[in-house]
Amino acid sequence: MTGLGLRYVGRVELKATVRPGYGGRRIGSATDFVGWIVEQPAAQLAEPFTCVVGTDGALRPAPRRSEHVACAGGDMVLCAGEIGFTREADRWTVSEVINQSTGYCPDAGS
Repeated sequence: MTGLGLRYVGRVELKATVRPGYGGRRIGSATDFVGWIVEQPAAQLAEPFTCVVGTDGALRPAPRRSEHVACAGGDMVLCAGEIGFTREADRWTVSEVINQSTGYCPDAGS
């Protein structure tokens, strides 16, 4: 990681398709998360979401087969990978997190 985050180092043609302002949904609070998770179809909840953590510290999830660079809106990130959620009793919990991204190449500590 350098400076304020990770730069995208993946395929140039993927980054060229990114439309600024159309990345993953910004989740900066528990209220943001609840608003987002209730909108997700059951089929998407059955598998992990593509996600990045922006340089502002907010989680930005998107459907699983989204590109990390698109999820990030082409911006730098603190981390990129996938995240899964499970409903337990009356709350949502994180069921898995991985930091695998060939476009941002986060290190093991991210």
